[in-house]
Amino acid sequence: MNRKLERMLSIIIYLLNHEKVKAQELADKFEVSVRIIYRDIEAISQAGIPVSTLQGADGGIEIVEGYKLDRSVLTKDEVYKIVAGLKGLYSASKEDIKIKLLIDKLTGMVNKSGYVPAGNEIIIDLSSWNKNDQLGYRIQEIKKAIREHKIIEFMYYSDEKLTKRKAEPCVIVFKEANCYLYAYCLKRKDFRLFKLRRMSDLKITDTSFEAREFSFDNINWEQEFENKKNLTIVALFDKSMVHAVNDIFGFNNYEIAPDGRLKVTFNMAMNGWLYGFILGFGDKIEVLEPIELRDRIRNMAENICRIYEKT
Repeated sequence: MNRKLERMLSIIIYLLNHEKVKAQELADKFEVSVRIIYRDIEAISQAGIPVSTLQGADGGIEIVEGYKLDRSVLTKDEVYKIVAGLKGLYSASKEDIKIKLLIDKLTGMVNKSGYVPAGNEIIIDLSSWNKNDQLGYRIQEIKKAIREHKIIEFMYYSDEKLTKRKAEPCVIVFKEANCYLYAYCLKRKDFRLFKLRRMSDLKITDTSFEAREFSFDNINWEQEFENKKNLTIVALFDKSMVHAVNDIFGFNNYEIAPDGRLKVTFNMAMNGWLYGFILGFGDKIEVLEPIELRDRIRNMAENICRIYEKT
């Protein structure tokens, strides 16, 4: 697909999701001139999509009310990608039957065209290995609170403390292998990321709230590591751990020490997660720097030995 066609498709989808849009807004969004936008709109109209252009202060560009996006606007590959993403969402919250119905609808749409079943080239499974996991329930409850603009309250574990929180939920975020809630925290008086697996006793209150403006660009992804000392860590891994080291730190991001072990340098906050990460390698890792972390791991290992000596 060339850049013009890709831009035109993006304009169509944007118009379908907005009631009325100024030409200048489209020009700014797609980084082209207003003249090019009007040429694109004319081409879209000639393709049979009913676009209306109104002049004046209250004018703008809009797709005629009632128009539905048909199969011809989306390519087979685009439908495949949408279905794969929807399957990932459904895996995390199987109670949402609407997602399942949409998957079936889109899959049927491409199947009737004689294509192979859509979305089977890749599987995105966000569900837990733990069958008793409550993540799906929390997602459903938070989605309900977002739709109804209701404040939620919950207990939250952070910085090795359990605190009661109230928040105005904005959006659920899937990042890497974790699921978060981006919300306005009434305790901190600011937007915060909350990891869903650290939440408990979640309740939807009867208190409504006015939705606050926020930008995805302003989400602070480093928030979990704020107020913690960020360290440069040097560790030696046994050479048998080469595949694990490549998987975690990236391919060949290590040096070969004189004794054949793999020397890795990385930055991370010194907290419980880091201790567990290091101890998880057992005798296949040795922390060289910083000394305070090396001492901490040695003390923890000695305490573990004492526990097993008692039994």
